Amino acid sequence: METLLPLLSAALIPSIPNDVLRNAALAIAALSLVGHLLHRTSPKRQIDALNKVVQNIEEIFDMATKECSTNPWFIHTTGLKLVEIKYAVSSLRTKTIDGEHISRKEYYKYRRGLARSVKRCRGEAQDLQSSILIALESARRDKYKEDINTRKATLDRTFVNEAGMRMRTWTREEVEQV
Repeated sequence: METLLPLLSAALIPSIPNDVLRNAALAIAALSLVGHLLHRTSPKRQIDALNKVVQNIEEIFDMATKECSTNPWFIHTTGLKLVEIKYAVSSLRTKTIDGEHISRKEYYKYRRGLARSVKRCRGEAQDLQSSILIALESARRDKYKEDINTRKATLDRTFVNEAGMRMRTWTREEVEQV
């Protein structure tokens, strides 16, 4: 909705009959669009979005520690990377707080550098998230494969007759008739 307001006002500007009012409306629409874009890309909002990604990774990591317990090396190295990313986010948050006291000349340079750092940190976080998800699915596949083999072995032991031949499998209809 916030993005649509400047666009809506820009669409309605040609219907304003007076040139002075039309120019004023155009200026207000342009300023509101610029304000919206600046607010959307503000360092605080970028850090908040990065923090949400890290929280999501923490939830996935908690699942992985339970399901990938057979691989302690993966759990510890991944945990280390997660803590390093959390430290980087905290450092970025500190830079954001420090940036409130910078002069206007230095602010744009500061903001560009901070945006690059946030982008780099977000990339590292997404790489970590992907590696955790891949390990988690690999552990699940291993567990499913083990379950399949166990069930097949149980079927072979349970439903084999004395001659060593697999017994006939019954359909539901045949079982209900008996």
